[in-house]
Amino acid sequence: MQEITNLQREMLKKYELDAMVTMTPENITYVTGAYIPTQVTVRSRKVIHIITAQHNPVVIVVNIEEPIMRMQSWMPGDKIISYNEFTENPVLIAIEKLKEFGMENKRIGMELSYLSAIDSDLVRRELPHAMIVNADPAFEEMRFLKLQFEIDRIVEFGSHIEDVIYNAFANVSAGMTEKDIYRFIANGFNDIAKGDKMSMPMVGSGVRSCLLNGEPTDKVLEKGDIVRVDVMGTKQNYYCDCCRTAVVGQPEARHVNIWEKMVKAHDDAIAQIKPGVSTKTIYDNFAKQFSGWGFEPVAFIGHGLGLTLHEEPYINTYKDTILQKNMVLCVEPIHVIDGQCGYQLENEVLVTADGHQMITGTRHPYQQLPVIKAD
Repeated sequence: MQEITNLQREMLKKYELDAMVTMTPENITYVTGAYIPTQVTVRSRKVIHIITAQHNPVVIVVNIEEPIMRMQSWMPGDKIISYNEFTENPVLIAIEKLKEFGMENKRIGMELSYLSAIDSDLVRRELPHAMIVNADPAFEEMRFLKLQFEIDRIVEFGSHIEDVIYNAFANVSAGMTEKDIYRFIANGFNDIAKGDKMSMPMVGSGVRSCLLNGEPTDKVLEKGDIVRVDVMGTKQNYYCDCCRTAVVGQPEARHVNIWEKMVKAHDDAIAQIKPGVSTKTIYDNFAKQFSGWGFEPVAFIGHGLGLTLHEEPYINTYKDTILQKNMVLCVEPIHVIDGQCGYQLENEVLVTADGHQMITGTRHPYQQLPVIKAD
């Protein structure tokens, strides 16, 4: 896609690079449009994308997945190079291509957080006069603002995720298990949201709702249990991330009181989202509010969403990012009462030209604590 190629050329100029080499699965998908499955599960099956200021991009992919690259990618067919994983080293092929492009003594940007020590040694040995530069910040900046096709995918997918969660809540009751909830979520993810792949199944009830990333178990739902569900997964390579908390049976006053505060913290944070606003300011306001209620503020209440589940920008105490149009965020205040239960409310939000647009949080009244049947 020319828009992404143009962005890469802007990064080449901004970071004073002569070439950029892409290897991480998420960034390979970003720059080629293709998701290569075994790149994640078989580490030796590297996919490598190269662009220079003077040359059009090329991509190197294992031969058995060359058809996927040709089918899914916007890369021209003559720019796709395949290799035999048993007889050829893709890093050496990339090095030879860089030499062909005249990069022997140039500045080459690579994702050094991903490059293995063995591959790094090979690159430095074969390109001893080149300056190898960490390109992680350049890729991070490129993906900061979503292109329109990315926004369309995230919005279309995310808009159905609430239905998946509330459908699961409506179909379970006390006496069933966390795994039963997850089965309804998995079915709804496929049938309602038309998602491609779920990740990190998260269902926790009772004291297990304290576990922020706890997987579903055979624990039986009991009257009075707080149940926390987080649905994460991909469609067309882009993630959804939406969390809701429910109670089994009629909520007690203490449940309602806490949930009202969770909703207020969530809504107050989202109300501040618009271009020009500091993420640190949003977090500081949240932390002051939470502390005023006697709640312990969590480390962060927001993160970017896209080709990865958690990406920049973050809404936390450690970073200060100025929000811009076309950023996509998840806002998720969390309150855990150790040894008892955990509450969480998470919605996806798009930063617009003059404010924000809710992606989730529009189809069901999250202001009310959902109820799972007790009998």
